[in-house]
Amino acid sequence: MKELLNGNPELLITVVGIGGCGCNTVNMLHENNLSGQVNLVAVNTDLAALNSINVENKILIGENLTNGYGAGADPTIGYQAAQESEELLRSAVMDSDIVIITAGFGGGTGTGASPLVAKIARELNINCLAIVTLPFESEGQMRMDYALQGIDEIKEPIHAYITLSNDLLLAGLGESVGLFSAFNQSNEVLKNLLIALVHMLNETGYVNVDKNDFSTILSFEGESVLGVGKADSEEEAFEALEQALNNPLVSIANIDTAKGIIFQLFCKSEPKLSTYNGLIDHIRTKVTNRSVLIVPGVTLEPNLSSEIEILIIGSGICSDKPKNKQEAIIIAGEPGPFEQSLEPSEPVYIDDELSFINQGESITDIPAITRKLMAINRN
Repeated sequence: MKELLNGNPELLITVVGIGGCGCNTVNMLHENNLSGQVNLVAVNTDLAALNSINVENKILIGENLTNGYGAGADPTIGYQAAQESEELLRSAVMDSDIVIITAGFGGGTGTGASPLVAKIARELNINCLAIVTLPFESEGQMRMDYALQGIDEIKEPIHAYITLSNDLLLAGLGESVGLFSAFNQSNEVLKNLLIALVHMLNETGYVNVDKNDFSTILSFEGESVLGVGKADSEEEAFEALEQALNNPLVSIANIDTAKGIIFQLFCKSEPKLSTYNGLIDHIRTKVTNRSVLIVPGVTLEPNLSSEIEILIIGSGICSDKPKNKQEAIIIAGEPGPFEQSLEPSEPVYIDDELSFINQGESITDIPAITRKLMAINRN
């Protein structure tokens, strides 16, 4: 046992920020001194933007294709740039135990390159989680269409993915919030999620969630939910749990069909057994799947900024709700990974929900976060 404890290598977590939003996120993690705990990698087609951040590991992709001037908001260019620099990307994640991709979808580099990075991780048999943000509605339908197709492209190679909506953040902050403040708040939520996740995986707790536990939960592939809640006293622990279960950026928020859940409790001092058991019981009341696997963890952190912090990860979430309409994206030229040409067809109604069925094809698969946003837009 002594040899195992002394000889066990540290877990290597690589956070890959792709595109402008992703690079800003890993830069925030660097500024919060996480570079000593995780491998931070910034990936972009824009050389000037890449040079403006402080992360040590930077990869300029598609140098010959874009000359360092960016992907021009075209995900096809982003994908081709990643293809050109595939070996650099492979080397960046090669020895990782876990890869976390973070990117803003709707533009060129993040949307286009992220699926290829996920594919590389899959080929290397590395657990890979993607946390991506959707654009504000004000950024236009084309950016949302690109984002939706980017999610479709990343679904197959990724183990689990989480979509965060900037519009839901705007709804929570109110109409008077400043543009920069809104983006900062979005980045702050994403940063807090990643920091809590990294701490859970890197620090040994009294009840420990390890890499294999994380791998098991990620094996329930599909849509996921990730949330963090904080409380200033143990008496408010259940309020912190509700915060974690209702992440303002995650429209899935409904964890009831999850197949696997990680519940991580961080605390300054020893919690009551009744609090620990009560929190887990409360999670079970939220889940209709009686065979759900709940993996609990408890870590004592005397330097925690709040008395209680709770991290929730739910995976394998499915929705039996009918799918909604997705606009076709038609791009001239040879078909690429981000191009589709769909024949128009009439929308049909199923259980009062608008669905879009293409002739000879199944109903278009739309993520739950998009179904909610579209429902909001129709109302």
